[in-house]
Amino acid sequence: MTYYEDLSSYEYFRESIPDGVRALNVGWLEEGKEYAEGSPPSSFLQALGVLVRDARQMKTRGWHRCQFRHASEQESYPLSVDVSGTRLTLGGAEIRVVAESGDWLIAPDLVHHYVADHFYLPPAAFVEAVMAGRVAPEVSSLG
Repeated sequence: MTYYEDLSSYEYFRESIPDGVRALNVGWLEEGKEYAEGSPPSSFLQALGVLVRDARQMKTRGWHRCQFRHASEQESYPLSVDVSGTRLTLGGAEIRVVAESGDWLIAPDLVHHYVADHFYLPPAAFVEAVMAGRVAPEVSSLG
């Protein structure tokens, strides 16, 4: 997967961002690159799981693999998680939320795995937007 520093300008699917909207990266992690670690509020992972289940956007045709080491020798590929009884495959879509500032904060859906299993602590604006459930409007088509 491609690495982007948290809160850097989003460019991955730039044509999917409406004119006048500032879009920023969150959670585009890669082994060998530092990232913030910590514990978000206890209800954050559940709220993030709901967005991963119900509000994924920019779905691609394949899956990206988590590049970090795991406790078990073999990471399942593609990576999947259980969210409220629904099994979801991660690594092939984005989560887009709107910060209080109006900026769009865009993360790969693998962000759920990074928070749950690799102690990733997303920026406070992303945590707040996820907890508030402010999903960015879905773009109907590219181009």
